[in-house]
Amino acid sequence: MKPVSRADLVDYQTYEDSGERFRGQAIAAKDARRVHVGPHLTFLFENTLTIRYQIQEMMRTERIVRERDIQHELETYNAVLGGPGELGCTLLIEIDDPAEQRAALAEDLASD
Repeated sequence: MKPVSRADLVDYQTYEDSGERFRGQAIAAKDARRVHVGPHLTFLFENTLTIRYQIQEMMRTERIVRERDIQHELETYNAVLGGPGELGCTLLIEIDDPAEQRAALAEDLASD
């Protein structure tokens, strides 16, 4: 999978002003790459588009403008893609109810 390069990214204001079409494409790509396992787990098999979206969203929400910080995001998220012959996957643990979240965390901590 081709990693996201610095040239693939725009500054957060440009992204915010004109990113609706790109966001739609990325969301559609994510929807097709999700595998739900049980009531709380979702695997999202990443690709260059979904990783680029994640980086752009981080830059937007965190107002990241320093080049070293952008490079950090690139390195962090590109690592999820893996290398040749590997699949990149994000595991999402989805528990909406705060009480259920606390109970699951407490159970997990107790088992350690």
